[in-house]
Amino acid sequence: MSTTGLGFSGEVAGYYAKFRPGYPPPVIDALVAELGLTGGDVVLDLGCGTGQLAVPLSARVRRVLAVDPEPDMLAHAPKLPNVEWRVGSDADVPELGRFDAVVVGQALHWMDHERLFRQARTRKFAIIANGTPLWRQHPAIRRVLEEWFGKPMTAGCGTDADARRRYADALRETGHEPREWTVSYSHEHTIEELAGSLFSAMSPNTLPEPHERPQFQERLREAIGNDSYVEPITVVVISTP
Repeated sequence: MSTTGLGFSGEVAGYYAKFRPGYPPPVIDALVAELGLTGGDVVLDLGCGTGQLAVPLSARVRRVLAVDPEPDMLAHAPKLPNVEWRVGSDADVPELGRFDAVVVGQALHWMDHERLFRQARTRKFAIIANGTPLWRQHPAIRRVLEEWFGKPMTAGCGTDADARRRYADALRETGHEPREWTVSYSHEHTIEELAGSLFSAMSPNTLPEPHERPQFQERLREAIGNDSYVEPITVVVISTP
């Protein structure tokens, strides 16, 4: 199995586990209905992180194989009787067997999606974007990050329309009929939670030093002009039921 991480190690993995928003019940309900999942199904969650998607899905299916290339992420995942946490990547898919569905939550931009769609032994895919990066939502958040790091913040992390179009086209090329659908909700962050969510998207070598983090939080508070930030989230799913 592949064991090369993507930088979500050490403290970053801890921030990911604590501060990354998960998927509320309406999203899981819609996903289960769209894919036609039942209590007898086995699902592969690829790029599972610390379990934001695998955990709620595990309550609705027989078993989840949750795969991520970063061991530190999996170390934060909860122990559940029907979830197997395994170090690996999309390159390992041919070895993993057949699944009733393959889900990828906020991680396909790290993968060779064309290869994945060819090699995964399933007819059901769900590619899920849990909103857009925080720096694309609020100019004040983007400004704080750009001033802190001294460079533009432009990454869409696979959530933009062009990326979604590429994913859908690649699914069609492998004989699937993708459909895009959405579920919207909101999530209120305290400033500490907002900073933690941003830290969870950084690499260990770019994470502010511990003594700098209160200053980073204060910059966010001043830029937003509030002690909290309500994030409008539109979950966009490309699925092949």
